[in-house]
Amino acid sequence: MTMTTVLIIDDEKWTRDTVKALINQESWGITELDEAVNGEKALEKIKAKRPDMVITDMKMPGMDGIGLLEVLEREYPELPVIVLSGYQDFMYTRQAIRARAVEYLTKPVDGEELNQAIGKAVMEMRKQEEQQMSSPLFASKQPEMTTITDPFFGTLGFSLKELNAEQFHATIRSFDTKLTQVLKRNEAFRYHLHKQFVVLMETTMKHFDVTAEDLGFKRKEFLYEPALSVEEQLTNMQQIGKAAIQKIKEGAKQKSRVNLDEIKEYIEEHYASADLSLGMISRKFFVSKEYLTTAFKKKFGCNITEFIIEYRMAQAKELVETTTLQFKTIGSMVGYEDVSYFYRLFKKVYGTSPGCMRKG
Repeated sequence: MTMTTVLIIDDEKWTRDTVKALINQESWGITELDEAVNGEKALEKIKAKRPDMVITDMKMPGMDGIGLLEVLEREYPELPVIVLSGYQDFMYTRQAIRARAVEYLTKPVDGEELNQAIGKAVMEMRKQEEQQMSSPLFASKQPEMTTITDPFFGTLGFSLKELNAEQFHATIRSFDTKLTQVLKRNEAFRYHLHKQFVVLMETTMKHFDVTAEDLGFKRKEFLYEPALSVEEQLTNMQQIGKAAIQKIKEGAKQKSRVNLDEIKEYIEEHYASADLSLGMISRKFFVSKEYLTTAFKKKFGCNITEFIIEYRMAQAKELVETTTLQFKTIGSMVGYEDVSYFYRLFKKVYGTSPGCMRKG
């Protein structure tokens, strides 16, 4: 179970930035950390983007946390919520949101506690999905379904590996014409069809050494939707397959013409991500680590790893000199969860510790 979008709601920018820095995005598959300054703005974003999880403060101007939770409980009961609160308000908050929040944490936020709370939410979401999947409805006629779908997915898999979009679409159209209305109305069959397609896409991504994020997909696009008809499922398959084939082809072309300025901008925008590395960047931009290292150093005078460290340290230096944030928090905000490693890098770059620099 992974998530892709988390909405952070707090009227203080530093709190939002701190929470964003503390979340271990790689562990949970999070690709987007969105923000809102109060309940009203949060509801607008929830309606438009349907995030996988909400992390909210309680005291905010306009609609506060309690007002927001009341709306979420009524209109989005499946959306997991983690609540943040100042220490003095904590007992009140516990009582107010006991029936709604996955977890409630005191400020200042502790990174380990925050990620444990996210893990707790993921476990609860997984249990709900497993309960749905274990329904007797989904267990019926499994051998019969496999006989029908295995040849279909075998041909689809070949089309994906060959990056043949025309054959991929033709296979889906042909399959649709062979299905009876009785089978199309069978929810167990619809779920089986969904599950097999997810396995197919995972196998394809592994074959081309790419991730769902690399291909521009979000977790929601691979969740089972009971309300969808077989025709709608097959249409979604066509769209996902077409997008995957196009993206993989584009990636293959980029291997021979890498935009190094775009890579540099990507690093500057995502420096706070703990999983930012030469390997991750090479996969995202479909280029070998060896070529990327050589080309980047030739253009900018340093390799990727050196540039990441230098850029992160520059951001850390500004935070040390202009804020009173704890150095552990600053380290997390520039991509280093290990505070001792952050200290060593900082001293190596600037010849002094963060504490000495702050004292002047």
